[in-house]
Amino acid sequence: MSDTREIYLSPLLAAPWVPPRRLRRPMDADGTETAMLDALALGDRDAALRLLMRAYGPAVYRYCRQMVGAGDLADEAHQMTFVKAYEGLARFARRSTLRTWLLGIAHHRCLDVLKMSRRREKRFPLTAEPPERPSPALTAEEDLTGRSRVQALGACLRELAPHIRAAVLLRFQQGATYEEMSVLEGERPATLQARVVRALPVLRRCLERKGATP
Repeated sequence: MSDTREIYLSPLLAAPWVPPRRLRRPMDADGTETAMLDALALGDRDAALRLLMRAYGPAVYRYCRQMVGAGDLADEAHQMTFVKAYEGLARFARRSTLRTWLLGIAHHRCLDVLKMSRRREKRFPLTAEPPERPSPALTAEEDLTGRSRVQALGACLRELAPHIRAAVLLRFQQGATYEEMSVLEGERPATLQARVVRALPVLRRCLERKGATP
């Protein structure tokens, strides 16, 4: 399933704004998995968690940010993900890669945060999210254009139901296969593929309305 819509959406989903303190150069996935499994075999959960955060922390944060929107909620989901990961490392059964296992935790923590956010919104008025810090590596025009597209995409994603938004993010932002997504979502790969296919034209039309297409 590769068409111009995928080519256009993938780079936007892969590179939303990330706070500078979270930017890290990703480690080699195979080497990281091996090192983490070696640490677990030795019973060193602390070392395994450090490797897990270094290798996948930025990707998990990007997923959380696009799933729940506001920065404080993304921070909450991100932190909860690694707390739960640390608690569960000793029971990791190796039925999937650690990356897939971690994304599964992040997926459920984001859904939890969305539920908590909806409960809070019933009690307190919404406040605007603080503006994002521009990147000094970009010109003012490039920065404004890039941020405008990312913000438009975020707004369009938030118009999707959470289970549809999760499928789109897992496929394009995280690069998960439909088989991996099936493990995370507990649904058939074909069902998830159909969900993504139906979501793409909806996102495209939304981006066009917001003037965020090339």
